[in-house]
Amino acid sequence: MRQKRNWLWIFWLIMFLLPLPLLLYTGYNLPRQLGRIDDQLERQVKYQEIALDIYHLTGAGQEYILYGDPQSLNDFRHYSMETAKKELELYNLVEQSRKQDVADLITVTRAYTSFMENEVMSRDLSRQETSRELLQWQHRELSRQLTDRAASLAGEGWEHARTLLELTVNILQKESLLIFFLSLFSLGAVLYAGAAAWPLSAWYTCLQDLVRGSSRAVIFVDRKEKVQYLNPAAEKLFNLPREMAAGKNLGDILTLYPHLQRVVQPVYLALLQGEKTADCSLSYNREGNRQLLTVDCTPVNLLGRTAGAVLTARQAPGPRGSTILLETIERERKHLSIEIHDWIGRYLSSIIHGLDYVLQAHGGKLPEEVQENLCLLRTQCQNAAIDMRSIMNDIHPYLIEKVGLIPALESYSANFERLHNRKVYIFYRQRSLRLGRDREIFIYRIIQEALTNVARHSTATEVDIHFHETGDALQIEILDNGGVREEEPVPGKGLWGMKERARYIGGELTCGFMDGGFCVTLTVPLTEEVKGSEENRDHAG
Repeated sequence: MRQKRNWLWIFWLIMFLLPLPLLLYTGYNLPRQLGRIDDQLERQVKYQEIALDIYHLTGAGQEYILYGDPQSLNDFRHYSMETAKKELELYNLVEQSRKQDVADLITVTRAYTSFMENEVMSRDLSRQETSRELLQWQHRELSRQLTDRAASLAGEGWEHARTLLELTVNILQKESLLIFFLSLFSLGAVLYAGAAAWPLSAWYTCLQDLVRGSSRAVIFVDRKEKVQYLNPAAEKLFNLPREMAAGKNLGDILTLYPHLQRVVQPVYLALLQGEKTADCSLSYNREGNRQLLTVDCTPVNLLGRTAGAVLTARQAPGPRGSTILLETIERERKHLSIEIHDWIGRYLSSIIHGLDYVLQAHGGKLPEEVQENLCLLRTQCQNAAIDMRSIMNDIHPYLIEKVGLIPALESYSANFERLHNRKVYIFYRQRSLRLGRDREIFIYRIIQEALTNVARHSTATEVDIHFHETGDALQIEILDNGGVREEEPVPGKGLWGMKERARYIGGELTCGFMDGGFCVTLTVPLTEEVKGSEENRDHAG
Protein backbone atom coordinates (compact mmCIF):
# COMPACT_ATOMS: atom_id res chain seq x y z
CA MET A 1 0.00 0.00 0.00
CA ARG A 2 2.78 2.35 0.92
CA GLN A 3 4.69 1.52 -2.28
CA LYS A 4 1.57 2.26 -4.35
CA ARG A 5 1.16 5.58 -2.59
CA ASN A 6 4.79 6.46 -3.28
CA TRP A 7 4.37 5.72 -7.00
CA LEU A 8 1.26 7.88 -7.01
CA TRP A 9 3.21 10.74 -5.49
CA ILE A 10 5.94 10.29 -8.12
CA PHE A 11 3.34 10.31 -10.94
CA TRP A 12 1.72 13.53 -9.76
CA LEU A 13 5.12 15.09 -9.20
CA ILE A 14 6.06 14.30 -12.82
CA MET A 15 2.74 15.72 -14.04
CA PHE A 16 3.41 18.85 -12.04
CA LEU A 17 6.97 19.26 -13.26
CA LEU A 18 6.42 18.30 -16.91
CA PRO A 19 5.13 21.71 -18.11
CA LEU A 20 7.97 23.49 -16.38
CA PRO A 21 10.65 22.95 -19.10
CA LEU A 22 8.22 24.06 -21.81
CA LEU A 23 7.14 27.04 -19.79
CA LEU A 24 10.75 27.94 -19.11
CA TYR A 25 11.63 27.62 -22.79
CA THR A 26 8.64 29.72 -23.81
CA GLY A 27 9.31 32.21 -21.08
CA TYR A 28 12.89 32.50 -22.27
CA ASN A 29 12.30 32.53 -26.03
CA LEU A 30 9.12 34.62 -26.26
CA PRO A 31 10.52 37.74 -24.57
CA ARG A 32 13.53 37.54 -26.87
CA GLN A 33 11.27 37.43 -29.89
CA LEU A 34 9.19 40.31 -28.61
CA GLY A 35 12.40 42.23 -27.91
CA ARG A 36 13.54 41.67 -31.47
CA ILE A 37 10.19 42.88 -32.79
CA ASP A 38 10.41 45.95 -30.60
CA ASP A 39 13.94 46.70 -31.85
CA GLN A 40 12.88 46.19 -35.45
CA LEU A 41 9.92 48.52 -35.03
CA GLU A 42 12.24 51.14 -33.57
CA ARG A 43 14.52 50.76 -36.58
CA GLN A 44 11.53 50.90 -38.90
CA VAL A 45 10.44 54.20 -37.36
CA LYS A 46 13.94 55.49 -37.94
CA TYR A 47 13.75 54.27 -41.58
CA GLN A 48 10.56 56.23 -42.13
CA GLU A 49 11.96 59.36 -40.51
CA ILE A 50 15.05 59.19 -42.73
CA ALA A 51 12.96 58.60 -45.87
CA LEU A 52 10.80 61.63 -44.98
CA ASP A 53 13.85 63.81 -44.31
CA ILE A 54 15.40 62.71 -47.62
CA TYR A 55 12.16 63.65 -49.37
CA HIS A 56 12.26 67.13 -47.84
CA LEU A 57 16.02 67.36 -48.50
CA THR A 58 15.78 66.58 -52.20
CA GLY A 59 12.68 68.80 -52.55
CA ALA A 60 14.52 71.77 -51.01
CA GLY A 61 17.46 71.15 -53.39
CA GLN A 62 15.13 71.01 -56.39
CA GLU A 63 13.44 74.31 -55.45
CA TYR A 64 16.78 76.03 -54.94
CA ILE A 65 18.01 74.91 -58.40
CA LEU A 66 14.79 76.06 -60.08
CA TYR A 67 14.12 79.32 -58.25
CA GLY A 68 17.25 80.16 -56.24
CA ASP A 69 15.08 80.77 -53.15
CA PRO A 70 17.24 81.46 -50.03
CA GLN A 71 14.59 79.80 -47.79
CA SER A 72 14.98 76.62 -49.81
CA LEU A 73 18.71 76.76 -49.14
CA ASN A 74 18.07 77.07 -45.40
CA ASP A 75 15.66 74.14 -45.54
CA PHE A 76 18.25 72.10 -47.41
CA ARG A 77 20.89 72.71 -44.76
CA HIS A 78 18.46 71.87 -41.94
CA TYR A 79 17.33 68.56 -43.46
CA SER A 80 20.89 67.74 -44.42
CA MET A 81 21.95 67.89 -40.75
CA GLU A 82 18.88 65.97 -39.56
CA THR A 83 19.37 63.24 -42.17
CA ALA A 84 23.05 62.79 -41.33
CA LYS A 85 22.30 62.57 -37.57
CA LYS A 86 19.48 60.04 -38.00
CA GLU A 87 21.53 57.91 -40.39
CA LEU A 88 24.29 57.64 -37.77
CA GLU A 89 21.68 56.66 -35.13
CA LEU A 90 20.27 54.05 -37.51
CA TYR A 91 23.76 52.66 -38.12
CA ASN A 92 24.15 52.07 -34.37
CA LEU A 93 20.69 50.46 -34.08
CA VAL A 94 20.78 47.92 -36.95
CA GLU A 95 22.25 44.43 -36.59
CA GLN A 96 25.66 43.67 -38.01
CA SER A 97 24.31 42.20 -41.26
CA ARG A 98 22.50 45.44 -42.16
CA LYS A 99 25.24 47.92 -41.30
CA GLN A 100 26.73 47.82 -44.79
CA ASP A 101 23.38 48.80 -46.34
CA VAL A 102 23.10 51.75 -43.97
CA ALA A 103 26.71 52.70 -44.74
CA ASP A 104 25.85 52.73 -48.46
CA LEU A 105 22.90 55.03 -47.75
CA ILE A 106 25.19 57.36 -45.78
CA THR A 107 27.62 57.37 -48.73
CA VAL A 108 24.90 58.25 -51.22
CA THR A 109 23.57 60.99 -48.92
CA ARG A 110 27.03 62.51 -48.57
CA ALA A 111 27.50 62.38 -52.36
CA TYR A 112 24.21 64.24 -52.82
CA THR A 113 25.00 66.92 -50.21
CA SER A 114 28.51 67.28 -51.68
CA PHE A 115 27.01 67.82 -55.14
CA MET A 116 24.70 70.49 -53.81
CA GLU A 117 27.42 72.33 -51.91
CA ASN A 118 30.15 72.14 -54.51
CA GLU A 119 28.25 72.22 -57.82
CA VAL A 120 25.03 74.09 -57.12
CA MET A 121 25.60 76.56 -54.27
CA SER A 122 28.94 77.77 -55.67
CA ARG A 123 27.42 78.97 -59.03
CA ASP A 124 25.24 81.87 -60.07
CA LEU A 125 22.26 80.06 -61.51
CA SER A 126 20.47 83.21 -62.73
CA ARG A 127 23.06 83.89 -65.50
CA GLN A 128 23.71 80.39 -66.82
CA GLU A 129 20.57 78.78 -68.20
CA THR A 130 22.44 75.87 -69.83
CA SER A 131 24.24 75.14 -66.60
CA ARG A 132 20.91 75.15 -64.73
CA GLU A 133 19.51 72.44 -67.00
CA LEU A 134 22.62 70.28 -66.53
CA LEU A 135 22.42 70.67 -62.77
CA GLN A 136 18.71 69.73 -62.83
CA TRP A 137 19.52 66.54 -64.74
CA GLN A 138 22.34 65.62 -62.32
CA HIS A 139 20.12 66.45 -59.34
CA ARG A 140 17.32 64.20 -60.59
CA GLU A 141 19.76 61.32 -60.97
CA LEU A 142 21.29 61.70 -57.48
CA SER A 143 17.97 62.30 -55.76
CA ARG A 144 16.50 59.23 -57.46
CA GLN A 145 19.40 57.08 -56.22
CA LEU A 146 19.03 58.49 -52.70
CA THR A 147 15.26 58.01 -52.45
CA ASP A 148 15.44 54.53 -53.98
CA ARG A 149 18.09 53.51 -51.46
CA ALA A 150 16.04 54.86 -48.54
CA ALA A 151 12.85 53.21 -49.82
CA SER A 152 14.66 49.90 -50.30
CA LEU A 153 15.94 49.91 -46.70
CA ALA A 154 12.49 50.77 -45.38
CA GLY A 155 10.87 47.97 -47.40
CA GLU A 156 13.43 45.42 -46.23
CA GLY A 157 12.80 46.58 -42.63
CA TRP A 158 9.09 46.01 -42.95
CA GLU A 159 9.69 42.58 -44.44
CA HIS A 160 12.00 41.64 -41.55
CA ALA A 161 9.51 42.87 -38.96
CA ARG A 162 6.71 40.86 -40.60
CA THR A 163 8.91 37.72 -40.52
CA LEU A 164 9.64 38.16 -36.81
CA LEU A 165 5.97 38.70 -36.05
CA GLU A 166 4.97 35.55 -37.94
CA LEU A 167 7.62 33.54 -36.10
CA THR A 168 6.36 34.74 -32.74
CA VAL A 169 2.76 33.92 -33.64
CA ASN A 170 3.83 30.42 -34.73
CA ILE A 171 5.58 29.87 -31.38
CA LEU A 172 2.45 30.83 -29.49
CA GLN A 173 0.20 28.69 -31.70
CA LYS A 174 2.35 25.56 -31.45
CA GLU A 175 2.95 25.71 -27.70
CA SER A 176 -0.26 27.18 -26.30
CA LEU A 177 -2.33 24.00 -26.72
CA LEU A 178 0.34 21.80 -25.19
CA ILE A 179 0.77 24.22 -22.32
CA PHE A 180 -2.99 24.20 -21.75
CA PHE A 181 -3.22 20.41 -21.40
CA LEU A 182 -0.11 20.14 -19.30
CA SER A 183 -1.42 22.94 -17.09
CA LEU A 184 -4.54 20.86 -16.45
CA PHE A 185 -2.35 18.00 -15.26
CA SER A 186 -0.41 20.42 -13.10
CA LEU A 187 -3.63 21.74 -11.62
CA GLY A 188 -4.64 18.20 -10.74
CA ALA A 189 -1.25 17.61 -9.16
CA VAL A 190 -1.58 20.80 -7.13
CA LEU A 191 -5.08 19.81 -5.95
CA TYR A 192 -3.87 16.34 -4.99
CA ALA A 193 -0.87 17.78 -3.14
CA GLY A 194 -3.14 20.26 -1.38
CA ALA A 195 -5.44 17.48 -0.24
CA ALA A 196 -2.47 15.46 0.98
CA ALA A 197 -0.90 18.47 2.68
CA TRP A 198 -4.08 19.37 4.56
CA PRO A 199 -3.32 16.99 7.48
CA LEU A 200 0.21 18.38 7.65
CA SER A 201 -1.17 21.91 7.76
CA ALA A 202 -3.58 20.93 10.53
CA TRP A 203 -0.73 19.28 12.42
CA TYR A 204 1.42 22.41 12.04
CA THR A 205 -1.43 24.59 13.33
CA CYS A 206 -1.92 22.33 16.34
CA LEU A 207 1.81 22.35 17.00
CA GLN A 208 1.88 26.14 16.82
CA ASP A 209 -1.01 26.38 19.29
CA LEU A 210 0.74 23.87 21.55
CA VAL A 211 3.97 25.89 21.54
CA ARG A 212 2.07 29.14 22.11
CA GLY A 213 0.27 27.68 25.12
CA SER A 214 3.23 25.72 26.47
CA SER A 215 4.53 26.46 29.95
CA ARG A 216 8.06 26.01 28.63
CA ALA A 217 9.89 28.95 27.11
CA VAL A 218 10.46 28.33 23.39
CA ILE A 219 12.72 30.47 21.18
CA PHE A 220 13.54 29.84 17.51
CA VAL A 221 16.69 31.41 16.06
CA ASP A 222 17.52 31.13 12.35
CA ARG A 223 20.96 30.41 10.92
CA LYS A 224 21.66 34.16 10.64
CA GLU A 225 21.30 34.39 14.44
CA LYS A 226 18.02 36.30 14.23
CA VAL A 227 15.20 35.54 16.66
CA GLN A 228 12.21 34.54 14.54
CA TYR A 229 9.79 33.40 17.23
CA LEU A 230 9.36 33.29 21.02
CA ASN A 231 6.27 32.17 22.85
CA PRO A 232 4.57 34.00 25.75
CA ALA A 233 6.29 31.73 28.29
CA ALA A 234 9.69 32.92 27.00
CA GLU A 235 8.58 36.54 27.24
CA LYS A 236 7.55 36.03 30.86
CA LEU A 237 10.51 33.92 31.97
CA PHE A 238 13.21 36.12 30.43
CA ASN A 239 11.31 39.43 30.69
CA LEU A 240 11.87 39.79 26.95
CA PRO A 241 9.09 41.65 25.04
CA ARG A 242 8.28 40.17 21.64
CA GLU A 243 8.59 43.53 19.87
CA MET A 244 12.12 43.91 21.26
CA ALA A 245 13.27 40.45 20.17
CA ALA A 246 11.40 39.27 17.06
CA GLY A 247 13.51 39.78 13.94
CA LYS A 248 16.47 41.14 15.94
CA ASN A 249 20.00 39.76 15.93
CA LEU A 250 20.91 37.68 18.97
CA GLY A 251 24.02 39.78 19.64
CA ASP A 252 21.98 42.99 19.71
CA ILE A 253 19.52 41.41 22.16
CA LEU A 254 22.36 40.33 24.46
CA THR A 255 23.64 43.91 24.46
CA LEU A 256 20.31 45.06 25.91
CA TYR A 257 19.72 41.96 28.05
CA PRO A 258 23.13 40.68 29.21
CA HIS A 259 21.53 38.37 31.78
CA LEU A 260 20.62 36.04 28.88
CA GLN A 261 24.27 35.38 27.97
CA ARG A 262 24.50 31.98 29.65
CA VAL A 263 20.99 30.96 28.63
CA VAL A 264 21.55 31.33 24.86
CA GLN A 265 25.04 29.81 24.85
CA PRO A 266 23.65 26.44 23.63
CA VAL A 267 22.13 28.26 20.62
CA TYR A 268 25.58 29.22 19.37
CA LEU A 269 26.78 25.62 19.84
CA ALA A 270 23.82 24.41 17.77
CA LEU A 271 24.26 26.96 14.96
CA LEU A 272 28.05 26.85 14.68
CA GLN A 273 28.85 23.24 15.58
CA GLY A 274 25.51 21.48 15.17
CA GLU A 275 25.63 20.25 18.77
CA LYS A 276 22.48 19.22 20.60
CA THR A 277 22.12 20.26 24.24
CA ALA A 278 19.87 18.24 26.52
CA ASP A 279 18.93 18.84 30.16
CA CYS A 280 21.54 21.54 30.70
CA SER A 281 21.10 22.89 34.23
CA LEU A 282 22.22 26.43 34.85
CA SER A 283 21.61 29.24 37.28
CA TYR A 284 19.79 32.22 35.85
CA ASN A 285 20.06 35.50 37.76
CA ARG A 286 17.93 38.52 36.89
CA GLU A 287 17.50 41.56 39.10
CA GLY A 288 18.78 39.64 42.12
CA ASN A 289 16.27 36.82 41.61
CA ARG A 290 18.08 33.52 41.21
CA GLN A 291 16.38 30.70 39.34
CA LEU A 292 17.54 27.28 38.28
CA LEU A 293 16.73 26.48 34.65
CA THR A 294 16.85 23.34 32.56
CA VAL A 295 17.71 24.25 28.98
CA ASP A 296 17.44 22.10 25.84
CA CYS A 297 18.60 23.23 22.40
CA THR A 298 18.26 21.32 19.13
CA PRO A 299 19.61 22.35 15.70
CA VAL A 300 17.02 22.41 12.90
CA ASN A 301 18.32 20.92 9.64
CA LEU A 302 16.83 21.55 6.21
CA LEU A 303 18.19 19.82 3.11
CA GLY A 304 21.34 18.83 4.96
CA ARG A 305 22.08 22.32 6.23
CA THR A 306 21.50 23.95 9.58
CA ALA A 307 18.49 26.24 9.17
CA GLY A 308 18.29 27.39 12.79
CA ALA A 309 17.99 26.21 16.38
CA VAL A 310 15.11 25.75 18.83
CA LEU A 311 15.79 26.51 22.48
CA THR A 312 13.44 25.44 25.25
CA ALA A 313 13.81 26.35 28.90
CA ARG A 314 11.88 25.61 32.05
CA GLN A 315 12.35 26.30 35.70
CA ALA A 316 14.03 23.35 37.30
CA PRO A 317 13.28 22.31 40.83
CA GLY A 318 16.22 23.35 42.92
CA PRO A 319 18.64 20.72 44.15
CA ARG A 320 16.50 20.23 47.21
CA GLY A 321 18.26 17.12 48.46
CA SER A 322 21.68 18.76 48.16
CA THR A 323 20.36 21.99 49.67
CA ILE A 324 18.99 20.21 52.72
CA LEU A 325 22.23 18.29 53.08
CA LEU A 326 24.41 21.40 52.87
CA GLU A 327 22.19 23.39 55.22
CA THR A 328 22.15 20.52 57.70
CA ILE A 329 25.93 20.15 57.52
CA GLU A 330 26.51 23.86 58.14
CA ARG A 331 23.98 23.91 60.96
CA GLU A 332 25.56 20.90 62.63
CA ARG A 333 29.03 22.32 62.11
CA LYS A 334 27.99 25.53 63.83
CA HIS A 335 26.36 23.59 66.66
CA LEU A 336 29.46 21.42 67.09
CA SER A 337 31.71 24.49 67.09
CA ILE A 338 29.58 26.11 69.79
CA GLU A 339 29.64 22.91 71.85
CA ILE A 340 33.42 22.69 71.63
CA HIS A 341 33.72 26.35 72.63
CA ASP A 342 31.26 26.08 75.52
CA TRP A 343 32.44 22.81 77.03
CA ILE A 344 35.97 21.83 75.98
CA GLY A 345 37.06 25.44 75.75
CA ARG A 346 35.62 26.19 79.17
CA TYR A 347 37.39 23.21 80.75
CA LEU A 348 40.69 24.09 79.10
CA SER A 349 40.39 27.66 80.33
CA SER A 350 39.70 26.40 83.85
CA ILE A 351 42.72 24.09 83.75
CA ILE A 352 44.98 26.87 82.48
CA HIS A 353 43.77 29.33 85.14
CA GLY A 354 44.15 26.64 87.85
CA LEU A 355 47.69 25.89 86.76
CA ASP A 356 48.51 29.59 86.73
CA TYR A 357 47.18 29.92 90.31
CA VAL A 358 49.18 26.93 91.57
CA LEU A 359 52.38 28.17 89.93
CA GLN A 360 51.95 31.71 91.25
CA ALA A 361 50.74 30.83 94.79
CA HIS A 362 52.75 27.70 95.56
CA GLY A 363 55.42 27.58 92.92
CA GLY A 364 58.23 28.33 95.37
CA LYS A 365 57.23 25.49 97.70
CA LEU A 366 57.10 22.82 94.98
CA PRO A 367 60.06 20.78 93.86
CA GLU A 368 61.76 22.01 90.71
CA GLU A 369 60.80 18.91 88.75
CA VAL A 370 57.12 19.36 89.68
CA GLN A 371 57.25 23.02 88.62
CA GLU A 372 58.69 22.05 85.22
CA ASN A 373 55.98 19.43 84.72
CA LEU A 374 53.27 21.94 85.65
CA CYS A 375 54.71 24.51 83.22
CA LEU A 376 54.87 21.87 80.50
CA LEU A 377 51.28 20.89 81.24
CA ARG A 378 50.18 24.54 81.02
CA THR A 379 51.97 24.95 77.68
CA GLN A 380 50.30 21.84 76.30
CA CYS A 381 46.89 23.08 77.48
CA GLN A 382 47.56 26.46 75.85
CA ASN A 383 48.56 24.76 72.59
CA ALA A 384 45.47 22.58 72.83
CA ALA A 385 43.32 25.72 73.20
CA ILE A 386 45.00 27.26 70.10
CA ASP A 387 44.49 24.06 68.10
CA MET A 388 40.92 23.92 69.38
CA ARG A 389 40.26 27.41 68.00
CA SER A 390 41.78 26.36 64.67
CA ILE A 391 39.57 23.26 64.58
CA MET A 392 36.55 25.37 65.52
CA ASN A 393 37.36 27.73 62.66
CA ASP A 394 37.61 24.79 60.29
CA ILE A 395 34.32 23.42 61.50
CA HIS A 396 32.55 26.81 61.39
CA PRO A 397 34.29 30.04 60.30
CA TYR A 398 33.15 32.25 63.15
CA LEU A 399 35.40 35.09 61.94
CA ILE A 400 33.04 35.63 58.96
CA GLU A 401 30.29 36.62 61.39
CA LYS A 402 32.60 39.10 63.06
CA VAL A 403 34.82 40.65 60.39
CA GLY A 404 33.73 39.27 56.99
CA LEU A 405 34.97 36.92 54.28
CA ILE A 406 38.30 38.55 53.34
CA PRO A 407 39.69 38.80 56.92
CA ALA A 408 38.51 35.25 57.64
CA LEU A 409 40.34 34.01 54.54
CA GLU A 410 43.48 35.91 55.55
CA SER A 411 43.40 34.22 58.96
CA TYR A 412 42.85 30.80 57.40
CA SER A 413 45.59 31.43 54.80
CA ALA A 414 48.09 32.30 57.54
CA ASN A 415 47.35 29.03 59.30
CA PHE A 416 47.51 27.16 55.95
CA GLU A 417 50.94 28.64 55.20
CA ARG A 418 52.20 27.60 58.64
CA LEU A 419 50.97 24.03 58.31
CA HIS A 420 51.80 23.31 54.65
CA ASN A 421 54.69 25.70 53.96
CA ARG A 422 52.98 27.18 50.86
CA LYS A 423 52.40 30.86 50.28
CA VAL A 424 48.87 32.17 49.73
CA TYR A 425 48.28 35.61 48.19
CA ILE A 426 44.84 37.22 48.23
CA PHE A 427 44.12 40.02 45.72
CA TYR A 428 41.05 42.23 46.06
CA ARG A 429 39.95 45.84 45.58
CA GLN A 430 37.76 46.20 48.65
CA ARG A 431 37.47 44.12 51.80
CA SER A 432 33.69 44.46 52.03
CA LEU A 433 31.82 42.42 49.41
CA ARG A 434 28.16 42.60 48.40
CA LEU A 435 27.40 39.14 49.72
CA GLY A 436 25.14 37.82 52.44
CA ARG A 437 26.62 36.02 55.42
CA ASP A 438 25.31 32.61 54.36
CA ARG A 439 26.83 32.94 50.89
CA GLU A 440 30.15 34.11 52.36
CA ILE A 441 30.27 30.89 54.42
CA PHE A 442 29.70 28.76 51.30
CA ILE A 443 32.37 30.69 49.37
CA TYR A 444 34.71 30.24 52.31
CA ARG A 445 34.08 26.48 52.20
CA ILE A 446 34.80 26.34 48.46
CA ILE A 447 38.11 28.20 48.83
CA GLN A 448 38.96 26.06 51.85
CA GLU A 449 38.39 22.87 49.83
CA ALA A 450 40.41 24.26 46.90
CA LEU A 451 43.39 24.98 49.19
CA THR A 452 43.04 21.52 50.72
CA ASN A 453 43.23 20.00 47.23
CA VAL A 454 46.39 22.00 46.54
CA ALA A 455 47.97 20.63 49.73
CA ARG A 456 46.98 17.04 48.87
CA HIS A 457 47.44 16.76 45.13
CA SER A 458 49.75 19.54 43.92
CA THR A 459 53.44 20.35 44.14
CA ALA A 460 52.67 24.08 44.02
CA THR A 461 54.56 26.48 46.25
CA GLU A 462 52.23 29.44 45.77
CA VAL A 463 48.49 29.96 45.47
CA ASP A 464 46.87 33.18 44.21
CA ILE A 465 43.27 34.05 45.09
CA HIS A 466 41.81 36.84 42.93
CA PHE A 467 38.51 38.63 43.58
CA HIS A 468 37.01 40.42 40.54
CA GLU A 469 33.71 42.30 40.53
CA THR A 470 32.21 42.54 37.03
CA GLY A 471 28.88 44.33 37.06
CA ASP A 472 26.44 42.23 39.04
CA ALA A 473 28.73 39.20 39.47
CA LEU A 474 31.75 38.30 41.60
CA GLN A 475 34.44 36.08 40.08
CA ILE A 476 36.93 34.29 42.32
CA GLU A 477 39.97 32.51 40.85
CA ILE A 478 42.14 30.13 42.89
CA LEU A 479 45.27 29.49 40.81
CA ASP A 480 48.37 27.54 41.87
CA ASN A 481 51.77 27.19 40.22
CA GLY A 482 51.89 23.40 40.30
CA GLY A 483 52.33 23.03 36.52
CA VAL A 484 50.13 21.63 33.78
CA ARG A 485 49.36 17.93 33.43
CA GLU A 486 48.21 16.11 30.33
CA GLU A 487 45.44 14.20 32.07
CA GLU A 488 42.50 16.04 33.55
CA PRO A 489 41.84 15.53 37.27
CA VAL A 490 39.27 12.90 38.19
CA PRO A 491 36.33 14.60 39.97
CA GLY A 492 35.91 13.42 43.56
CA LYS A 493 33.71 14.19 46.50
CA GLY A 494 35.56 17.43 47.19
CA LEU A 495 34.94 18.81 43.71
CA TRP A 496 31.32 17.60 43.87
CA GLY A 497 30.82 19.44 47.15
CA MET A 498 32.35 22.61 45.70
CA LYS A 499 30.00 22.52 42.71
CA GLU A 500 26.95 21.81 44.89
CA ARG A 501 27.78 24.76 47.13
CA ALA A 502 28.26 26.96 44.05
CA ARG A 503 24.87 25.89 42.67
CA TYR A 504 23.21 26.49 46.02
CA ILE A 505 24.25 30.16 46.04
CA GLY A 506 23.31 30.61 42.37
CA GLY A 507 26.85 30.46 41.07
CA GLU A 508 28.91 28.39 38.69
CA LEU A 509 32.20 26.61 39.29
CA THR A 510 34.69 25.54 36.63
CA CYS A 511 38.16 24.08 36.94
CA GLY A 512 41.07 23.01 34.78
CA PHE A 513 44.73 23.54 34.00
CA MET A 514 45.78 26.97 32.75
CA ASP A 515 48.63 29.48 33.03
CA GLY A 516 51.13 27.04 34.51
CA GLY A 517 48.87 25.52 37.14
CA PHE A 518 45.43 24.34 38.19
CA CYS A 519 42.70 26.98 38.37
CA VAL A 520 39.32 26.88 40.09
CA THR A 521 36.96 29.67 38.98
CA LEU A 522 33.84 30.51 40.97
CA THR A 523 31.28 33.00 39.62
CA VAL A 524 28.46 34.12 41.91
CA PRO A 525 25.85 36.89 41.50
CA LEU A 526 26.14 39.93 43.74
CA THR A 527 23.21 41.40 45.62
CA GLU A 528 22.48 44.62 47.44
CA GLU A 529 20.29 42.90 50.01
CA VAL A 530 23.00 42.45 52.65
CA LYS A 531 22.08 45.19 55.06
CA GLY A 532 20.64 42.82 57.64
CA SER A 533 23.63 40.54 57.35
CA GLU A 534 26.04 43.44 57.85
CA GLU A 535 24.15 44.56 60.95
CA ASN A 536 24.26 41.03 62.37
CA ARG A 537 27.96 40.86 61.60
CA ASP A 538 28.69 44.13 63.41
CA HIS A 539 27.00 42.79 66.54
CA ALA A 540 28.30 39.23 66.37
CA GLY A 541 30.27 37.62 69.28
